[in-house]
Amino acid sequence: MIAEQPATVPNAVSSARLLAPVLALMLAAVTLVGITISLAVVELDRAAIAGSQRLAESALRIVRREIALWVKDYAFWDATVQNIVVAPDPNWAPRNVGRYIIETFNMTATIAVDSRDRVIHFALNERHSTPNPGFAEALVGALAPLIIEARAAPLREPVGISGFVELDGALFLAGTAAITSEAPTGDQLKPHARPVLIFVREIDDAVFAELQDRFNLPDLRLVRDLALASDHACPIFGPNGEPIGWVDWMPETPGGTLIDRTLWPLLGIGLALFGLGWLVLRRIGKVNQELREQATALHRANEQLSENAAQVRSALQSAEHATRAKSSFLAGISHELRTPLTAIIGFSQILKIQHRPGKTKSREQEYAEIIHDSSQHLLNLVNDILDLSKIESGSYELDETWIDLVREANAVRALLAHEASRRGIAVSLDLQDQLPALYGDIKGIRQIVINLVSNALKFTDRGGWVRLSMRVESDGGLLLEISDNGAGIPTDEQSSIWEAFKRARNPGLSTAEGAGLGLHLVKILANLHDAEVGLESTLGQGTRVWVAFGPERVRSLVA
Repeated sequence: MIAEQPATVPNAVSSARLLAPVLALMLAAVTLVGITISLAVVELDRAAIAGSQRLAESALRIVRREIALWVKDYAFWDATVQNIVVAPDPNWAPRNVGRYIIETFNMTATIAVDSRDRVIHFALNERHSTPNPGFAEALVGALAPLIIEARAAPLREPVGISGFVELDGALFLAGTAAITSEAPTGDQLKPHARPVLIFVREIDDAVFAELQDRFNLPDLRLVRDLALASDHACPIFGPNGEPIGWVDWMPETPGGTLIDRTLWPLLGIGLALFGLGWLVLRRIGKVNQELREQATALHRANEQLSENAAQVRSALQSAEHATRAKSSFLAGISHELRTPLTAIIGFSQILKIQHRPGKTKSREQEYAEIIHDSSQHLLNLVNDILDLSKIESGSYELDETWIDLVREANAVRALLAHEASRRGIAVSLDLQDQLPALYGDIKGIRQIVINLVSNALKFTDRGGWVRLSMRVESDGGLLLEISDNGAGIPTDEQSSIWEAFKRARNPGLSTAEGAGLGLHLVKILANLHDAEVGLESTLGQGTRVWVAFGPERVRSLVA
C-alpha cells in the first residue's frame, strides 16, 4: 500500500486568476452556441423562404389555370357560337359573356374576335377607368401568341390558354379559347380559323390583396424593375417568353422570430452562469490554502464533470428520441391521410367511369378527373413519406425472396398503362431472354421500378417514349434501366438530384408534379439491397437511370 504523502499547503491563488480561464472557457462555449444557433436560424429562414417561393409559383399557376378553365367553358358552348358568331345578339352577350362574366369572376373585360382578329364583342367593367381609344384592338394585338395557340387546339374541343400581358403600363391576366360547337360536324371539322373568346383581368392591388389572403403571402406586390426585386421574387413572363414583371412579397422568417423571443432569456441565463461561476470560484479562492479543502474542491469538480457527461448522454438520447418521434408522427399522419384519400379516389373513379366513349365529357366529369388525378398524386406522396419515415425510424424491414422480374415488369407496365395513355406516352419493355430471378424485397423492388417509370412519364412530352430494360451484366449482376426521350436534367444538378425534395431547375419541367422524393427513395431502397444507382441525361434529349444489383442476388430461373 502506498503511504499517504504529507499534505503541503500551496500558495494562495487569487480569485481573479482562478476566474479568468473559466470565464474564457465559458465565453468560448457561449460563442460556439451562438454560432450554432445563428447557422440554424439562417437555415430555418432559408427553408421558409424556399417554401413561400414555391407557394408563390403555385399561386401564379392556379390563377392562370382558373381563367383558362373559365374561358374554355364558355367558348365550348353552342349558345356562344350562335349568339356571338352566327347571329350576333346584342341582348344575349351582356347577360352571358359580358356583364355576367365580369361580375361573377371579377373580370376587367371580355372580348370576342372573328377569324380575322376583328373585335365582334367587347364588354368593360364599369368600375374600370375609361380606356384609351382602341384599347380592345391593342389588347387583341398584344395577345396574338395566345390567340394563335388557342386556335391550334383540336377542332372537336377547345383548350383554354392563359398568360400575362402588359398594355399601357398595366399588367393583365388573360385567358383565350377558340369558340367551338359542342358537337361540330361537316365544314366545322375542316381546318379553319375559328373566332376566339377572351377573358381579361387587370392585375391590380385588389388582385394582389386577394392572392395575399388566399395563399398567405404577406405584402404581396408587383415589381417592374429587377433591381428592386428581392432574390426570391418570381418572374412573370409575357406571351413572347420575356419577363414583364416580378411578384415579390415579405416572406416569414421564423429563425429571426425565434432569436427575438429567446435572445434576452439566453443573455439572462448567460449572466446568471457567469455570476454563479464567479461566486463558486471566489469560494474556492478562500479555501484553497487548506489541502483538505482543495481535495474536496477537486472531488466536487470531478463530480460536476461526471454530471456534465451524463447530461450530454441524456441530450443525445433525447435527440435520438426526437428523431424517432418525428418519424413515428409522419408515419401516423400518413396512415390517417391514406383513408380519406382512398375514399376520394374511389368516388372520383366512379364519376370518371360514367363517361361513355364518344360522348362529350361534362364539366362535372372533367372536375372529377382533376380530383381523381390530384388525389392519386397526393396518395403517392403520402406513401413516399410513409416509406421514408419507416426507413429513417429503422422500422422498415426487408422481406427478401426470389422475384420473377418478367412478371414484375409486366405488372408495373399494366399498373401505369392508364397514366401513360393519358399522357400519350408509349411504354415498352426490353427484357433479356431467360431473365434470371432477383433476390430482394418484392415491395421495395416494385417501388423502385414504379418510381423510376413514373418519373420518366412525368418529364416526357406527349408523343414520347419510356423504355424499361433488364439484363444480366458480364460480371453476373443484374442491370435495371429506365430510359426516356424527355426534357433531361442539367449537368450541374445530376449529382444532387438524388437528395430528398430535390427537383431539377429546368423550364421544361415547370409543369411536372411531384415533391422530389421519388429518386431519393429509389437510392435508399437500392442501398438496402447493396445496389448502386446512377444516371446519364442530356437536356432536350432524355434521361437514362440505372440500378445495378450484385451477382450474389441473381439466380437463373431455368432448372
